[in-house]
Amino acid sequence: MDLSDKTELRWLSAVLTDIGDAAPEANFLIVGAMARDLLLHYGHGVPITRATTDIDLGVAVSSWADFHQLRDVCLNSGQFTSGRPGIHRLTHLSGVPLDLIPFGGVEREDGTIEWPEDNAVMAVLGYREARATSVQVLLPDKIPVATVCLPMLAILKLMAWSERHSYTPRKDASDLFLVLRNYLNDENTVRLYEVGTHLLEREDFDYEVAGAWLAGYDAVRCVTNHSGQPRRVLGVVENVLLTEADANGNLRLVGEIGARAPTALKLLGGFRDGIIGELT
Repeated sequence: MDLSDKTELRWLSAVLTDIGDAAPEANFLIVGAMARDLLLHYGHGVPITRATTDIDLGVAVSSWADFHQLRDVCLNSGQFTSGRPGIHRLTHLSGVPLDLIPFGGVEREDGTIEWPEDNAVMAVLGYREARATSVQVLLPDKIPVATVCLPMLAILKLMAWSERHSYTPRKDASDLFLVLRNYLNDENTVRLYEVGTHLLEREDFDYEVAGAWLAGYDAVRCVTNHSGQPRRVLGVVENVLLTEADANGNLRLVGEIGARAPTALKLLGGFRDGIIGELT
């Protein structure tokens, strides 16, 4: 995705240049709300009501020692200071906050990490697959960066919601439904005619729900084709969807959307069908 003409993103290029110069061997991946903005807003013109200047960077490391070394070289570069809270937060000299999220060799069997300084637990399940299926985004000044793809962003947002919705409600739910509602961009509309013809033949065909289905269909392929343990990720996703996409279930996820909950339930049902339908 070429965003090199988006001069309003030059600040992001500057931050990523500095962290790349400090740690040229690091394997960074943009995730979270910044990925949402790049792929949907800047890439496809989708309006964003909750813009972000925070940068969440997943980084593949072999050990906690490697993570601490990475953090130290960033701080020693003089371009970053230590942020709060936690050792994962850095602040660029421009004032932009960055969260470094390690995955890979520091993960436990259940796909979580335990921060060594305070024993806090964070889920990073799906980050390996997100890195393997990332898209290259070209920023102003020809700065390339790996960004989580849209179907894996939906997966990560769903799992993030299941982990933290009780203390940070709405944010992850809102981002998830923004992805599902806008998944049928130009190239994906063409693909719907290739893999989703059964949806087009339905009397109750819904364009956005079909997009949510395609997002689920693509997410399954991202995981199964690029994971050594696909059931580790997809099992968690299925468990969340089986309850949250059930009209007679908890409805906690769609409940965070407020007045749009009925539409959100249809979208979540389409996403569930795209995922589970491909696994059965």
